[in-house]
Amino acid sequence: MAKTRISISLDPGDAELIRAVAAENGLDVSAFLVMAGRKEAVRLARLAESFGELDAAIEAAEAEADELDWPPEGDVNEAEAARIRAEIAGARAESAARRRGAVA
Repeated sequence: MAKTRISISLDPGDAELIRAVAAENGLDVSAFLVMAGRKEAVRLARLAESFGELDAAIEAAEAEADELDWPPEGDVNEAEAARIRAEIAGARAESAARRRGAVA
Protein backbone atom coordinates (compact mmCIF):
# COMPACT_ATOMS: atom_id res chain seq x y z
CA MET A 1 0.00 0.00 0.00
CA ALA A 2 1.30 3.46 -0.90
CA LYS A 3 2.16 5.75 1.99
CA THR A 4 2.03 9.52 2.24
CA ARG A 5 4.79 11.31 4.09
CA ILE A 6 3.86 14.15 6.44
CA SER A 7 6.49 16.37 8.01
CA ILE A 8 5.91 17.90 11.45
CA SER A 9 7.98 20.17 13.65
CA LEU A 10 8.20 19.52 17.39
CA ASP A 11 9.81 21.11 20.37
CA PRO A 12 12.83 19.00 21.37
CA GLY A 13 11.19 17.98 24.64
CA ASP A 14 8.05 16.79 22.86
CA ALA A 15 10.12 14.85 20.34
CA GLU A 16 12.03 13.07 23.10
CA LEU A 17 8.84 12.25 24.99
CA ILE A 18 7.23 10.79 21.86
CA ARG A 19 10.35 8.76 21.02
CA ALA A 20 10.53 7.40 24.57
CA VAL A 21 6.84 6.47 24.86
CA ALA A 22 6.82 4.91 21.39
CA ALA A 23 9.90 2.81 22.24
CA GLU A 24 8.40 1.75 25.61
CA ASN A 25 5.41 0.43 23.68
CA GLY A 26 7.44 -1.33 21.00
CA LEU A 27 6.55 1.14 18.26
CA ASP A 28 8.56 3.33 16.00
CA VAL A 29 7.76 7.04 16.09
CA SER A 30 5.79 6.92 12.84
CA ALA A 31 3.54 4.06 14.00
CA PHE A 32 3.02 5.74 17.37
CA LEU A 33 2.02 9.07 15.80
CA VAL A 34 -0.32 7.35 13.31
CA MET A 35 -2.00 5.49 16.19
CA ALA A 36 -2.31 8.63 18.32
CA GLY A 37 -3.48 10.77 15.39
CA ARG A 38 -6.10 8.24 14.32
CA LYS A 39 -7.42 7.94 17.89
CA GLU A 40 -7.69 11.72 18.25
CA ALA A 41 -9.33 12.12 14.84
CA VAL A 42 -12.00 9.57 15.77
CA ARG A 43 -12.54 11.26 19.15
CA LEU A 44 -12.96 14.70 17.58
CA ALA A 45 -15.33 13.36 14.89
CA ARG A 46 -17.49 11.71 17.56
CA LEU A 47 -17.48 14.90 19.60
CA ALA A 48 -18.55 16.99 16.61
CA GLU A 49 -21.29 14.48 15.80
CA SER A 50 -22.52 14.43 19.41
CA PHE A 51 -22.85 18.20 19.58
CA GLY A 52 -23.90 18.82 15.97
CA GLU A 53 -27.62 19.11 16.70
CA LEU A 54 -27.00 21.28 19.75
CA ASP A 55 -24.64 23.56 17.84
CA ALA A 56 -27.25 23.92 15.08
CA ALA A 57 -29.94 24.77 17.64
CA ILE A 58 -27.70 27.39 19.26
CA GLU A 59 -26.88 28.88 15.86
CA ALA A 60 -30.58 29.05 14.95
CA ALA A 61 -31.47 30.65 18.29
CA GLU A 62 -28.71 33.23 17.90
CA ALA A 63 -29.85 34.04 14.36
CA GLU A 64 -33.43 34.43 15.61
CA ALA A 65 -32.24 36.63 18.48
CA ASP A 66 -30.44 38.89 16.02
CA GLU A 67 -33.79 39.63 14.39
CA LEU A 68 -35.48 40.74 17.62
CA ASP A 69 -35.87 44.44 18.36
CA TRP A 70 -33.58 45.54 21.17
CA PRO A 71 -34.13 47.19 23.45
CA PRO A 72 -37.82 46.41 23.57
CA GLU A 73 -40.29 49.24 23.73
CA GLY A 74 -40.83 50.30 27.31
CA ASP A 75 -38.95 51.13 30.45
CA VAL A 76 -35.39 49.98 29.65
CA ASN A 77 -32.92 52.83 30.02
CA GLU A 78 -30.00 53.13 27.61
CA ALA A 79 -27.33 52.33 30.21
CA GLU A 80 -29.09 49.09 31.15
CA ALA A 81 -29.62 48.20 27.49
CA ALA A 82 -25.90 48.78 26.77
CA ARG A 83 -24.92 46.58 29.73
CA ILE A 84 -27.20 43.79 28.53
CA ARG A 85 -25.90 44.05 24.95
CA ALA A 86 -22.31 43.81 26.27
CA GLU A 87 -23.16 40.72 28.34
CA ILE A 88 -24.82 39.06 25.34
CA ALA A 89 -21.83 39.82 23.10
CA GLY A 90 -19.44 38.44 25.73
CA ALA A 91 -21.48 35.27 26.17
CA ARG A 92 -21.64 34.72 22.41
CA ALA A 93 -17.89 35.22 22.03
CA GLU A 94 -17.18 32.81 24.89
CA SER A 95 -19.57 30.24 23.42
CA ALA A 96 -17.99 30.51 19.97
CA ALA A 97 -14.50 30.16 21.44
CA ARG A 98 -15.53 27.04 23.37
CA ARG A 99 -17.07 25.50 20.25
CA ARG A 100 -13.92 26.21 18.24
CA GLY A 101 -11.78 24.77 20.99
CA ALA A 102 -13.83 21.59 21.25
CA VAL A 103 -13.33 20.75 17.58
CA ALA A 104 -9.92 22.16 17.06
